[in-house]
Amino acid sequence: MEINGKIFIISDIHLKRKDPRAKALADFINSADAHVVLLGDIFDIWIGRNKEFEDDFSEIISVFESQAKKNERKIIYIEGNHDFHLVWLEDLGIGRFTEAYITINKQKFFFSHGDLYSGELSHMVYRRAVLRTEKLFRAVANGYLEKAINRVGEFLSYISYKRNSHPALKGKRMKIAINMLEKAFAIAEEKKAEVVIFGHCHIPMVIKSQGKTYANSGFWGHNRGTFLEISEDNNIFIRTVDF
Repeated sequence: MEINGKIFIISDIHLKRKDPRAKALADFINSADAHVVLLGDIFDIWIGRNKEFEDDFSEIISVFESQAKKNERKIIYIEGNHDFHLVWLEDLGIGRFTEAYITINKQKFFFSHGDLYSGELSHMVYRRAVLRTEKLFRAVANGYLEKAINRVGEFLSYISYKRNSHPALKGKRMKIAINMLEKAFAIAEEKKAEVVIFGHCHIPMVIKSQGKTYANSGFWGHNRGTFLEISEDNNIFIRTVDF
């Protein structure tokens, strides 16, 4: 895949149903003068097709569809550990990936949500199991157990979000951030990518070393969020958005 021009990268909004930040995201994408990479955990506990979620997030879906039809600015969705099997994106003409190598302005970038590189065993087991049993999880998530699963997921997500609402580089988070940083530079060497971009750890950063770059898009809180901007000459900036 190849893209030329300016790129915005957003991750870890963790939108819940009836979340007021949904309009902020729709407005952000609609007004963006750039291609947009959504780097996972945009939605909270959305697995496969889900009519209730589609109704609640109809404004965002409408923006996705409108942008896809215009074909002027690409939207690319890299699924996270809270939102996956989003097959409805394909109906709209939006590319969805677990990971992606994208040539941007003639440089090779590697994109992943990042949880598989965080060193957290539970994340790796969970994601690998889910990704290998797509039909089963689609059936369970959208069948009779849907509401119970989503309620449990929302509760666990609330605990996670509360813990991560003001992330700081210390303790377990420091270890996770270091794991992701080390993996990023290893991937850059192995895959000959000049830039590796993750989300997941909620810590926005841009780090350069020996001709390689690692960047993290951070997260969106209650009234302010971070995102990355890749300029047309491939400089990477951490930006903020208020809503």
